[in-house]
Amino acid sequence: MPTSDLFEWEDFYREFANKLLEYRNNRGELIEKIKRAFERMNFELPTLERGKLVDIDPFTVFALFNRRISNERKIGTLEGIAREFDLRSKVPRVFNGVPDLNPLGISFYNFIYERAEQEIDNLWELFDAALKYSKEPTQENRIRFSKYFDITMKIKHNGTSKVTSALFWIAPDSFVPLDSYSRQYIYNSGEIPSEFLENLPRIKSGEKISADKYLKIVDSLKEYFRSGKSKVKNFKELSHVAWTPGRGSLPTADDEQITIGTTSVGDNEDKVYDRQKFLEEVFMSEKEYDDLVNLLKSKQNVILQGPPGVGKTFIAKRLVYSIMESKDEERVMMIQFHQSYSYEDFIEGFRPSTNGGFEIRKGPFYKFCKQAEEDRDHEYFFIIDEINRGNISKIFGELFMLIENDKRGIQLPLLYSGELFSVPSNVYIIGTMNTADRSLALLDYALRRRFAFYSIKPAFESDGFKKKYMNKNPKFDRLIEIIKEMNRTIAEDDLLGEGFCIGHSYFCREVIDGTILSQIVEYELIPLINEYWFDDRSKVQQWSKELRSAIG
Repeated sequence: MPTSDLFEWEDFYREFANKLLEYRNNRGELIEKIKRAFERMNFELPTLERGKLVDIDPFTVFALFNRRISNERKIGTLEGIAREFDLRSKVPRVFNGVPDLNPLGISFYNFIYERAEQEIDNLWELFDAALKYSKEPTQENRIRFSKYFDITMKIKHNGTSKVTSALFWIAPDSFVPLDSYSRQYIYNSGEIPSEFLENLPRIKSGEKISADKYLKIVDSLKEYFRSGKSKVKNFKELSHVAWTPGRGSLPTADDEQITIGTTSVGDNEDKVYDRQKFLEEVFMSEKEYDDLVNLLKSKQNVILQGPPGVGKTFIAKRLVYSIMESKDEERVMMIQFHQSYSYEDFIEGFRPSTNGGFEIRKGPFYKFCKQAEEDRDHEYFFIIDEINRGNISKIFGELFMLIENDKRGIQLPLLYSGELFSVPSNVYIIGTMNTADRSLALLDYALRRRFAFYSIKPAFESDGFKKKYMNKNPKFDRLIEIIKEMNRTIAEDDLLGEGFCIGHSYFCREVIDGTILSQIVEYELIPLINEYWFDDRSKVQQWSKELRSAIG
C-alpha cells in the first residue's frame, strides 16, 4: 500500500496548519469561520469557553476534528472547514496513525476565568515556532520552539500526550506523538533494539516532559529510522503501528484500513460505544448531550439528579462509555452509598487481619485513583450511585478539598496511614441523586460547591421515546397521556414539585402488553403515589382510578 494512500490526511492537515497562521492576528474572524464551518454541516460546535467564545488557539481548532467522534462526523467537519477556508487538498477519509483526544480535553487553554493573560498568545507562538522548526531546524528555531513548548506544558490541562499529539498533527515528519500507545511501542514492544533504547530518555507516568527531553527523543528516533534497523521509517508509520492492535508492522495492500479512535477491530467490535449510540439509547438531544459532556469536562464532578424512573444510573454509565468510545470497564468503577458507608470503606481504614490483629485496608476510591495515576493519558470515571444516601462529610473526609478540579494533584496525608495522597486530574466523579427520597437530608453545602448538578427529567415528550414506544399500543398511549397529566399535577404541588415526577424508564420494556401494563400500574405506580399523597387520600383514589381506566 503506497504511503501516500496510507496517510492521506497529511496534505490536508499541513495545508490547514499554514492557512491558520493567516488568522493569528484576526482571531475573531477565525472563530466566526469555524462557527460557519460547523453550521454548514449542521453540527453543534463543542463548548470551548464558559460563556461567549472570544479567543481561540490553533491547536484547539485542530482538536475539533481530532477528538473521539465518529468517522462520518470527522469527515463532515473537515468538509465544512475545507469549504469555509477554501482549502485545495483532498478531504481525507481515513486517519491512519492520527492520535485523537478525549472530548473532555480538547481545549489547550484554560477557561477565561482562570486563564493567564498571554496564554492563548503563547499557544500561537508555539504553533508558529513548531512549523518554522519543522521547515528549518536551525538552532535559533529550536531555542524558540523549546521556550514555548515549556510554557505550553505549564498550562493546567496540557500534558505530554496531548501537546506532542498536537505537534504531530501539524508536522508529522518532525514531531513524534508520545501518547500511551506510541510510548508502549517505543519502550515496551521489543521492536526497538536495546542499543537504541539505552540512549532514549525515559518518561515517568504523568510526567510533563521538558522541550529538551522531548527533542532528545525526537532526535534519537530519527537516528534510529536512518539506521536501517527500524521496521518503521518515520513518525507516521510508528504512530500507525502503535495504534493498530496486534500488529508489529505496516499493513499490506490486502489488509483492511483502520481509522484511529473511530472504529474497532476483531474482538473489540462489541465494545465500541460512541456519541451516536448514546443518543440512540438515551432520550436526550444532541445539545443536551454536549452540554452534559462539557459540564463534566469543566467541573470534573457532576451529580445527575432527578425523580425516580428517569434512568440516572443508566445515563451515567452510557455517558462514560460514549466519552471513552468503548465499554472499557477497567476505567470505570461504580459503587453505591448508604447510611452506614464510611471513610474506612471508601478510602482506607483498619480491618481485622488473618493473624488476629488489624491492618490498614485500602478502599475502592483509593485504589481507583492509584490506577488512574499510572495511566494519565486516559480518563477514569468513578460513579457513585445514590450519592445523597451517605453521610458525605464522614465518607469523603479530607477529600472534600482534593476532589475540587483546581485542587487535583495537591497532596494531603491520609487519616490512618499518613500516606500523601492526591486525586489525579484524569479522574472524573459522577454521582446520581433521587430527588424524590423524603428520607434524605439536604446535601452538605461544601459538597454542593464541589459538584455541578444536572437535572434529568422524564422524556415522554422526546422524539426518541415517541419513535420507539408510542403509537404501537392504544392502551400504552392512553397510559402515557395520563402519566404526563399526573406529572403536571405533581410539579404544581407545593409539597412535591418536579423532583417527584414519574420517569419514563418504568415503560422502557422490550415487551409491553396488557399484563405488563397492569403490573406497572398496580405494583409500581399506585404504591408510589400512595407515598406521595399519603395525607391526601382523595388524590390517591382519583389518580389510581385514572391509571386503571387507561389500561382497562
